[in-house]
Amino acid sequence: PVCAAAGVVVSMTRILIPLAISPADLPPPAADAAPVVLSGDTMGTTWSVTVVLSLADALPDARAVLWGAIQATLDEVVLQMSTWDLESDLSRFNAAPAGTWHALPEPFYTVLDYALTVSRNSGGAFDPTVGPLVDLWGFGPMGAMSVPPPRPAVEAARRRQGWAAIRLDPATRRAWQPGGVSVDLSGVAKGYGVDHVIKLLRGLGDRHALVQVGGELRG
Repeated sequence: PVCAAAGVVVSMTRILIPLAISPADLPPPAADAAPVVLSGDTMGTTWSVTVVLSLADALPDARAVLWGAIQATLDEVVLQMSTWDLESDLSRFNAAPAGTWHALPEPFYTVLDYALTVSRNSGGAFDPTVGPLVDLWGFGPMGAMSVPPPRPAVEAARRRQGWAAIRLDPATRRAWQPGGVSVDLSGVAKGYGVDHVIKLLRGLGDRHALVQVGGELRG
């Protein structure tokens, strides 16, 4: 966040630091290990991973395989949850007819379930059905706007919001499209992508890493 007061601009960054870290969770790296930086593009922004690799794992071929695995992991998030891709699972759900159930891939279902839980717990302060307003103000796939939208258009877009109208069936991993509801998961999808990459690295035995996607960080 950036705050401006009396002509002074102050930039603030908040970082969550655990009170305690178990040494068992962070075994020492190999004696020949060194940090390696990988990067790429995703979700309309960039990603970077700084990971401590042994000499063998840091060789060009091994680095290329790891880069490909990270990119594929993030591509999966885009294919499922992007509002910019008309063929994504999310775009198809938003365009679905009213009163229909839709089976969702596990990652998409997990993130949507999480987003709706935050909506409930915040009394609607966080609303993943804010898609029409995001587009109207020029932050969505429709492109930037040179002037603010007229108030009647804003009110019409607000009437299309309705996170409480979306129903989930955990037994079949399905979501109910009540009609006209446009979900935008941009507030949580990048964070999920970061967690997904951390899970990938852990599965490969890489325990020392810093993952960043569009400013979302996890170490």
